[in-house]
Amino acid sequence: MPDARIDLADPFAGARAALAARIANRRAAAGERLSMDEMVAGVAELRPLPAVAFRVLELSDDAKFSAHELASLIASDQALTSKVLRLANSPFYGFARRITTVRDAVVLLGFRAVRQSTLAACVVGDARRSTSLDYDAFWQFCVATGMLAEVLARTEGRYQDQAFTAGVLHQVGVLALDQFRSDLLRAVVDRSASGVSRTTAERDVLGFTTAELGGALAEHWGFPADLVDAIGSHTRPLDELAVEGGLAATVARARLYARAYGMSDGVAPTSEATVPGEWAQGPLAASLRQAGGMETILERVDAFMAAAAA
Repeated sequence: MPDARIDLADPFAGARAALAARIANRRAAAGERLSMDEMVAGVAELRPLPAVAFRVLELSDDAKFSAHELASLIASDQALTSKVLRLANSPFYGFARRITTVRDAVVLLGFRAVRQSTLAACVVGDARRSTSLDYDAFWQFCVATGMLAEVLARTEGRYQDQAFTAGVLHQVGVLALDQFRSDLLRAVVDRSASGVSRTTAERDVLGFTTAELGGALAEHWGFPADLVDAIGSHTRPLDELAVEGGLAATVARARLYARAYGMSDGVAPTSEATVPGEWAQGPLAASLRQAGGMETILERVDAFMAAAAA
């Protein structure tokens, strides 16, 4: 799989990646079935995530970066600056003081909060529409999963820097497939309607799952290892993930609660499910109450969506 970053020791890496993308796009246009490497080559050219998102991710991995550097990076993108300021002054944060600069937002709301919301704002609210994916439901579900993952992370004292971002980005494979080959996502939906599981439908149609595609893309783009794993593994059996105790388990648990609450993920319809017991009692239930319960979380999701999509 070609590396997304420039390899100075291999001056032809970029040319090979571009050629692979052109071949993949040509074969996709002809309706041919692609391997995952070929799919990644084609999707990578679409860049479902803007360049500034990758630069913010690089900042997030190095503690030496300052609030000033994060603010300067955001301020370099006028559209993103507007989004961040709308978000900082929205009911999502409910901050009493009017925030007029990105630097003030970073100082008053915190490096972590602004970094995570910036990454989410980079991708939420994509205006493209298709018959294969309900974008409004898709983004509402992803943001809600991110917020629930954050509740889990705070309760358990781990992955607090990554939980929200991982929840928001965990379905990037679905997003990429819809943008690159919407016909294949429609085939997955139709196959699922026949009674097979979504994972089985994806393997039947694609030869791999959208989670695996998302993980491959995240690795290709140089995402941090924990984030790659969370995106690529969140559909694995929860008991396996729980034993490993990684970020993927946090996202999977948050996702299960959102689905049990009756939310659609933008692909599958809503369905009735039993709320996992861990959310009904004990420390996690207390954290959820402290966050205002699911009703308040959904209100914050709406506030986030309104600010990010405006």
